[in-house]
Amino acid sequence: MQLIKDDIDFNAYREEPETHKVRPASDFLAETIAAFYPPAGASLPPRPLWDKTNGKIAFRPGEVSLWAGINGHGKSMFMSQIEIDLMTQGEKVLSLSFEMLPVRQMQRMARQAYANDQPPIDFLNRFHAWTTGKLWMYDHNGSIKWEKVMAVMRYAQEKFGITQFVIDSLMKCVKGETDYDAQKDFVNELCAFAQARKVHIHLVHHIRKGEDEDRIPGKFDAKGAGAITDMVDNVFIVWRNKKAERGDAKDPKAPTAMLRCDKQRNGEWEGMLGFWFHPESMQYLERIDGMPMRYELSNARH
Repeated sequence: MQLIKDDIDFNAYREEPETHKVRPASDFLAETIAAFYPPAGASLPPRPLWDKTNGKIAFRPGEVSLWAGINGHGKSMFMSQIEIDLMTQGEKVLSLSFEMLPVRQMQRMARQAYANDQPPIDFLNRFHAWTTGKLWMYDHNGSIKWEKVMAVMRYAQEKFGITQFVIDSLMKCVKGETDYDAQKDFVNELCAFAQARKVHIHLVHHIRKGEDEDRIPGKFDAKGAGAITDMVDNVFIVWRNKKAERGDAKDPKAPTAMLRCDKQRNGEWEGMLGFWFHPESMQYLERIDGMPMRYELSNARH
């Protein structure tokens, strides 16, 4: 893991460089053919490594995914496990978490990678070494102007070749929940950045408070401007089934967490998948009788 300090001068990265974007449609022939008939050996876009998501969810270059959920329902925890999955597939990840210090992020991620709540010091040493060249963290906690976030992302993409950005969360980057114009401007810039740089952006967001937590929310429950879910490419909802956790669910085998895909612009699947949260490892398991998986760091693709 490498830290990007907050004292770097990002002024040179505050504007996206202008390029000539008007091109004849015929210029896109090769890309169109490849979309229909991928060449032999072409790499597939990275994805979550759960078997049940294979063929359903992918993190394609040029897209923005919104990860929404009720406060305390595990959306950041879910993303943490996905970040490890992305690194094992050769992706370069930048975490811009304005709600959790880097040491807390690494503590959680180490538990997930080790599949236990007490990773030994030897594993911590190997895990941190393994993240070198794979994981960067922006060392800033608390509110931040969205224009600076964009500058940091441009800097990191140009300097380190970042391919996956995780921003936690949208509301830390704008002044207030009702500043809809700033929210739309920020998300619009994220979409333009992802498309121009051929990277994927994961944007963590909050859900409006409802009457209770027992209903699985949808994309229309996202806080702030309604245009947010219109602009992004994918919308995922992470929901914690507290009744199942307490043993009060009608079905004793009900999942303790649900992943709901409410939108996938360039994918064919939308729907819901059930998971079981394993507290010791902080992993989300695919089956009620599943066991947490220890990540094989030495076998991960560089």
